[in-house]
Amino acid sequence: MDVSSVKAMLNRVLVSSRIDRKDAIELAENIVSYIFSTNEVKEVIIDETLKNRIRLRNEKIHYISVKDFEKYQSDMLIVIGGDGTLLRVLHYFHKTPPSVLGIRLGRYGFLMEIESNLAFEALKKIAEGRIQVIAKPRIVMRVKDKYLPPVLNDYVILAPRLKVVRLKVSKKSTGETMFNALADGLIISPTAGSTAYSLSAGGPIIDENLKVVVVTPLNPMQLRVRSVVLDIKEELDVEVLDKDVEVYSDGMFCCNIEKNSKISIKFWDEVHFYRLKRDYYNRLKRRDYV
Repeated sequence: MDVSSVKAMLNRVLVSSRIDRKDAIELAENIVSYIFSTNEVKEVIIDETLKNRIRLRNEKIHYISVKDFEKYQSDMLIVIGGDGTLLRVLHYFHKTPPSVLGIRLGRYGFLMEIESNLAFEALKKIAEGRIQVIAKPRIVMRVKDKYLPPVLNDYVILAPRLKVVRLKVSKKSTGETMFNALADGLIISPTAGSTAYSLSAGGPIIDENLKVVVVTPLNPMQLRVRSVVLDIKEELDVEVLDKDVEVYSDGMFCCNIEKNSKISIKFWDEVHFYRLKRDYYNRLKRRDYV
């Protein structure tokens, strides 16, 4: 993944946080106060679920739904919580979101680059242009003429409960069939998602410097059907051959797809994340202690 340094000029900032923890709400309030004290920011837009929880009052603060964040051209997106909090916000960004400051206050939070005790150090370094920015690719699924929300983690295609489905997966560039699987479903992940559901299902760990898409079958009947790793620019076709299936986008239900349908998956964009240092494998080890 690309790594660079950048100095941020903050005119408008978006803020979202988990609301089930007092420390997360307090941190969100303190961060907004810090931004006002150190930047000539014109507007801070906050997730409306925090409206009655944050005590700050400022004419530059506005509360809206995260579903509408994308409508506002912004310079930074601050997310406080775990991976679920981040993915919920990004789910509504069909366009590329602003650079993300992900602050970990969750059980695992592999995608969150900044520990909560280092949040203000990160904000200072962003203002000074002394912070790293890394790019993480997203992929998008198209069903007929409809694009689903792009994903940072994964798409999961699932057979009806307690049944299996036959799925044919092909490379669009060559027309080759990668496998024709009878399985519980299929996981399609860009690099960042390789350490999530795909890994739990037996898929490989992908180093964050590689830009790839991982296709992992869920409990296939055939022993030879295993995960396949492809370049991120490779477009995939998936045919649903014998049963209707459900599709989940970064953990959120998207739609049902009828049998005999054809799905395509391709690279969409890159989301940029602020980070203080590379800590990929240490963060990965946290999975042993959840």
